[in-house]
This record gives sequence, structure tokens and C-alpha cells, in this order.
Amino acid sequence: MKNIIDLMRYLFPYPPVPVFFRRRMLALGSGDPTKAICSTLIAQAFQSVKYPILPTIELQKIQSGEATFQEKEIYHIRHYSLFTPRDFDISPYFKVIKPTIEAGFNYKEIFWADNQKTDRNS
Repeated sequence: MKNIIDLMRYLFPYPPVPVFFRRRMLALGSGDPTKAICSTLIAQAFQSVKYPILPTIELQKIQSGEATFQEKEIYHIRHYSLFTPRDFDISPYFKVIKPTIEAGFNYKEIFWADNQKTDRNS
């Protein structure tokens, strides 16, 4: 049954359902091979220590005195199988580090091999 659902997801990548349900449908029928996806494994590791990736944040007002209110942020965690590599890039809780660019990378200094084949008969 899992393989049939995976095949249908492959053949119909954009099902005729509202966008809200599409992300939830990714987890439906996904078998053990989806655990091999790197972003899924990383998301599962971060969620095991309750580190946020891209949570949904709900603001809840709390009355602290007679007329004063404070807002409390409540984080809702998405299922780890719904994360993609892009989610880590756009998350405000991660910094994307490109060491070659920060160290003064210059593409003009790269020595490229010549891709032309040499003639063995000459």
C-alpha cells in the first residue's frame, strides 16, 4: 500500500487539493526510504533537542496585572518529514556559512583543466 501511494505521489506531484493539505500529504504513505533523506534526518535530530527550524509561532496574550497584557510566544513544531533543505536556509535560527566567499574567494584565480581531447594519432 505504501508503494502504491508513493507511486501516485510521483505520477501526480500536484494533486487537486488545497495548498494547505499538500504539505500534510507528503507524510502520507511515505515509507522507510524517506528516512534516508538528509534534511529529514537533520530535522529529526534538531527536533529531538527541541531546537526550532521553522516553527509556526502563536502569540498568546497573558494578563499580568489588572489592565496590563503580555504576549507569550508558543512554538508549534512541524513533522520532521516535511522539511526540505531550503527550510534550513530561510530559517532565522540558522546561519548559512560559505567559507570560500568569506575568505576572499576569487573565481578568476581558478586554474581550469582544458576539456579538449587530445588526438592520439598526432
